[in-house]
Amino acid sequence: MADQTSTQAPSLGNLVGELIDHGMLEASLFAVLLLVGISILYYTLRTGVPPMPSHPSVRKAVFRLIPGDFSPVTIYELGCGWGGIAFDLAARYPAARVVAIELSPVPWFVCQIRRLFQRRLNLEIHRGDFLKSDLSDADLVFCYLMVAPMRGLQRKLVNDLQPGAVVITSTFALPDWKPEEVNTVPESMSANIYRYRAPG
Repeated sequence: MADQTSTQAPSLGNLVGELIDHGMLEASLFAVLLLVGISILYYTLRTGVPPMPSHPSVRKAVFRLIPGDFSPVTIYELGCGWGGIAFDLAARYPAARVVAIELSPVPWFVCQIRRLFQRRLNLEIHRGDFLKSDLSDADLVFCYLMVAPMRGLQRKLVNDLQPGAVVITSTFALPDWKPEEVNTVPESMSANIYRYRAPG
């Protein structure tokens, strides 16, 4: 009897099985993970800031430093990473426009996927360089960067922000601004959280 050739499309299960049998699935996953790692490393070297998530205690300290009677209209997180603070800000201030900016494509993509499961209608997630973004409408700015970018950020904030806008930085201070208040977080290696007001 002649062999009969199937004209049916292979099922997803059969396709995955074939890939596993030939070692192609493992190779594909390895290639994807390698590209992800290279991308994160490249943008870390380019910006000087790794996409580090904030410790839960740091998040609480950030919110403690926001004045209790403050009702921001526009909030920016600069270098939002995986989006932890941005999503919390959007939940706490549902009437505010929250803009999260991230240059590295992998964390930015994760934030976009996260938004499918954590709906925040007032949250915008932009991929870009915050030093090239217009921040002039900001009432509140938050960032968790590193030492090197802080001087450039300080110049940007001086040029863009309206006097009195609130700026909160995690761990790394603005070099020439005097903070209104500093909150130390023992649970996160005694990191300092700083609150400033834009001069003017």
